[in-house]
Amino acid sequence: MSKLMGYSYKELLEDLKVGREIHFIYTNEHYYIGRGTGQFMFWKFYDSASEITGEDVEDLLRKVILDGKRIKELWNLIKIDQIF
Repeated sequence: MSKLMGYSYKELLEDLKVGREIHFIYTNEHYYIGRGTGQFMFWKFYDSASEITGEDVEDLLRKVILDGKRIKELWNLIKIDQIF
């Protein structure tokens, strides 16, 4: 379960914009980010209270804060688990 070789933050943005779903691991916790019913969504697995929604990719990524930082700032610590 390692990050896809060379998978960049820019590619994450592009994948999300075309409707792909990403499962990733950060500090041994599993997370989901993708598009649901007309909106973009993020949550920590098995924690329904962690759900965050956004009108678009940029809106969602502005709202997602892990350990006080945005995903972009933590990118080197994130491991991509699966891309659908």
